[in-house]
Amino acid sequence: MSYYDSNGSCYDDQRRHKRQDEEERGLLSEFDVDQSPSVPVPVTGVFNMANAIAEVDVKVDDYDDRVSLLATVEWSPADLPLGVTLAALIAAVTGAGTGIVIPLTIPATFRIWRRNSSGTTLISQKRDESAVSGIAILAAGGLVTLLFENVTTTVHAVDTDPSKGKNEYFLTIELGTFAPDTTIPGVAPTLLGTITLTPQNVVSYTFSAAEIEDNDHYHDDKKKGHKKDYRD
Repeated sequence: MSYYDSNGSCYDDQRRHKRQDEEERGLLSEFDVDQSPSVPVPVTGVFNMANAIAEVDVKVDDYDDRVSLLATVEWSPADLPLGVTLAALIAAVTGAGTGIVIPLTIPATFRIWRRNSSGTTLISQKRDESAVSGIAILAAGGLVTLLFENVTTTVHAVDTDPSKGKNEYFLTIELGTFAPDTTIPGVAPTLLGTITLTPQNVVSYTFSAAEIEDNDHYHDDKKKGHKKDYRD
């Protein structure tokens, strides 16, 4: 025998929803976020699977749910042989004219993308830098090589509008943007043309995604005026 509430809904359905609520309750009862830029962010790059570090999948069961995304990446640019001796480099810097920008850091851009039935959307974009950690003088000819530090970058974002159903999230890395006319005097081509950042520059990473229920999820029945009868 089935029991019905005041709106004519079947008791069995109500009991099933109650059981689902009880299973999800306790995971996270309240969640709020204030982030800038809001989601989705303006697309300044094109998604390329070759730049993907990691991928996670989340199945969203309600339209008002959100997805919390957390990525931690340890990375380091490859050593950069300059092809000149230290003396030649010092002479080039000393004789350089004003207005030349000499880079001491390598910029990286990290992006989190969402892919689902609606297409691909950029969720978050963060920039970080790796500074020069040392100058190595090679034995043969005294040529100079720049060494860069290991950097740990954390990206935390919330997808406030995922699609109901399966959502795939990808974490990518690529070379960031140098200042205009950035170069080392006397060394060609510019650094922008000789440095790349790919997943091979990643030392370690963690990428996670968690579905977060809507804050009003547990009060829907009350707001709709339902009077439940959970008799067995």
